[in-house]
Amino acid sequence: MIVQFVNQQSKYAIKTWQELLAGVLPEALNETVWGRGLSGRHQDASVTVIFVGPRVMRRINRETRAVDRTTDVLSFPLLELADGRLGRPLRPEDLEWGKDGQPHIPLGEILISLDRAFEQAVEYRHGPEREVAFLGIHGLLHLLGYDHDQPEREQKMLRKQRRILRQAGLMRKLEDIHG
Repeated sequence: MIVQFVNQQSKYAIKTWQELLAGVLPEALNETVWGRGLSGRHQDASVTVIFVGPRVMRRINRETRAVDRTTDVLSFPLLELADGRLGRPLRPEDLEWGKDGQPHIPLGEILISLDRAFEQAVEYRHGPEREVAFLGIHGLLHLLGYDHDQPEREQKMLRKQRRILRQAGLMRKLEDIHG
C-alpha cells in the first residue's frame, strides 16, 4: 500500500504520525476483503492522509456534510465500495500510474485533525498514538465502504477496528480486558 501525506496545519510536527500511519494503514488494509483481494493482483492501493487544523476541518465538514463544527476525521472515497467489496469491476480510469510505471488504485483521502485527536486521547484516557491510529483506520475503513449507519454495520466496523488496533498493540486497557 502506498500512503502519501500532506500537511496543511502548522501546529504539530507530523513525522511521528506519518510513521505510525505508514505502518498501521497497510496492516488495516490487509484485514479487509479488499486488501486480501489485492494480493496476487498487479496493482497496489494508495491513500492520501491530510493533516488539517480545526478551522479547515470545520469548513470542510460544513461544506461537505452540512455540519458546522470541527470533527476528528473525514474520508473522501474515490471508488464505490460496500463493506470492502467493489460494486463494479475496476476500469482503466480507476488506476493511477506511479513514477515507476506501476499501476495503483487510489482509494481516496483521509483528513485527520491532530488537535481533535490529541483532545480525544486525553478525554478517552489513552495515548495519542492509539487515537491517531484509530482515526486513520476508521478513515480507511470508510474509504473501503464500511460504515456505522446501521447497528449491524457499526458492530462489523467496530470489530475490524479493534482487531487491527489489537494487532498493532494499540488497544485501550478496557478493550484489552473485554475484547
